Amino acid sequence: MVNVLGWLASRGSKPEAFVLSSEETFDVIVVGAGCLGVAAAYYIQKNSPDKRILLVERTLAVGQANTAMSAAAVRNMFASSTNQLLTDTSIKYFEHVQEEIGYDLMFEKTGYLWLLSEEQFNHHSVKVWMERMKKSGISYKVYNKQELKHMIPGLNVDFTGDEEAELMHLQEVDYGLFGADCGVLDPTRLVEYYFEEFKKITHIKPRFGVEVKKLLLEADPKLDLPGEPYVWQKKKVKGVITDKGIFRADVVVLATGAWTNQLLDPIGIDSMTKGKKRQLFVIHAEDKKELQALLEVKGFNELGCIPFTILPSAGVYFRPQLQEHGFWIGCGDTFGREYKYIQTDDDMVPESAYYETSMYPVLSKYFPAFQGARPVNSWAGGYCYSPDRIPFVYLECGVLVVNGASGSGIMKADALGRIADAVYRGVSEAELFGGKKILSNTLSIKERNVEIESVII
Repeated sequence: MVNVLGWLASRGSKPEAFVLSSEETFDVIVVGAGCLGVAAAYYIQKNSPDKRILLVERTLAVGQANTAMSAAAVRNMFASSTNQLLTDTSIKYFEHVQEEIGYDLMFEKTGYLWLLSEEQFNHHSVKVWMERMKKSGISYKVYNKQELKHMIPGLNVDFTGDEEAELMHLQEVDYGLFGADCGVLDPTRLVEYYFEEFKKITHIKPRFGVEVKKLLLEADPKLDLPGEPYVWQKKKVKGVITDKGIFRADVVVLATGAWTNQLLDPIGIDSMTKGKKRQLFVIHAEDKKELQALLEVKGFNELGCIPFTILPSAGVYFRPQLQEHGFWIGCGDTFGREYKYIQTDDDMVPESAYYETSMYPVLSKYFPAFQGARPVNSWAGGYCYSPDRIPFVYLECGVLVVNGASGSGIMKADALGRIADAVYRGVSEAELFGGKKILSNTLSIKERNVEIESVII
């Protein structure tokens, strides 16, 4: 019989060399200190207080990457019952944190207002959306054109005779679908809340300014053969290789969003996700009375402001920003905006011409108050999309992936953190805020059981 292992050992080939001076060991390493990473770190540490959990982040503080670049709007108005559950329980927890715990997340119930044409409102998908919300107890209200025009005098609902609007394929406003339990918050305050709670119960100092270069894949068990792991060996991720050393752990939590493929691809795991650039532009209302009047629209909420508003055409939306006395303008462009398999630094740079040529013409047609308004600030980031627009949470070969939030990570952060903890502990159900439960494998790849989400901005 050929002594294969002896032959391999005699070859004398050397494994890939990593010239690093330090190596440390933990129970869990969480890579990524955005909203999903810190929420997962907090709940895992809370329910496994004896575990040594290391939080690793390449920027210099929590929530400085795509979390900070978010519009930070939160809604429970989804078509998928799974997304409804994830967001509704998370939003209720945010209310609990702000109103009962007393930690100010700057959560404001501005509401969400979808402006829809007759054709859009009567589309089968919108009818299914409303039926599912009603079944799940998600509150919403329908406004007709006359009601909308009365409440928002500055809204243009009639493009009759407007050749430009016709050329731009703009649909007229006939209905508004409004959700009062939706709103906006401060993404930095949210991520800092989870981080502060995590620090209260951890004994391990988080590492900032540390870049994870690779996941540490090793044979399980190791045979100390040169060049292993081989294809016939069992393999497991045993930690991370960083620019500051090797950190080992039994489980690596990957909450890296649009950068996930960069780490999973080299070890042969398909994340099933890809990114897309998104941009926000800030408009101040202080020096223009028409914009001030639009910002201070009454009747939708107790704040006396216009809701987060989605226009019927081109994916353009805006959110009120009461602290800055202005608006954040965004666009959920789809066809024509490339997917990015791996996010790059260029994707974090806003395109000034994009507002001028793509968003402004649409925005100013529906709301003439924006005519002549120019941004005073702007930023860009990346969404991380899953095929069905539902997040992934699964454990495979030592990697616990929390990914694919499709631009709604903030509004699902609490639920996803709790599910990540349940997956880590190997329990069959995750208990979400308010006592609602979800099977821990619901968001996995292999045992996935979700509905495709159709309401994406």
